[in-house]
Amino acid sequence: MEHSTDAIIALTAAVREQANAFLLKALAGRGVTDLLPAHGAVLHALFTHGPLSMGALATAIDRRKNTVTGLINTLEERGYCRREADPRDARVQRIALTARGESLRGLQEEISADMLRTAWDGMSREEKEACVNGLCKVLENLKRDETSPPSQGERHE
Repeated sequence: MEHSTDAIIALTAAVREQANAFLLKALAGRGVTDLLPAHGAVLHALFTHGPLSMGALATAIDRRKNTVTGLINTLEERGYCRREADPRDARVQRIALTARGESLRGLQEEISADMLRTAWDGMSREEKEACVNGLCKVLENLKRDETSPPSQGERHE
């Protein structure tokens, strides 16, 4: 199926929508119905790095602190994480997994592997690398801190 390169934003939105649906179905199939796709990035960061401050967590998942605060509040209410004092500086709160949160580690790894296997089905290593490299460049371009978009016909190389 061929798509115009002008469809990049619509395609990435469709990929995200399908990935979220895949994740929700996989979680529900394993009896987990109180998590949303956005919680996965938080849990993954805590699985990978251990307890993190709110700022470090926001950096790790590339989200704004106020967004992360909302995600943490929900995860905390549902028993997946807790706030604790940083042993090096009691004024700083860290976010840590509870036993319930830690119990999702294997499930997260399993679902992630299933999703990647499904997403990359039928694609060569070169196609995968080109896709990831291209999307990284698109993301980098869109993150540029410019006050106005380039004028018509202007290109950034």
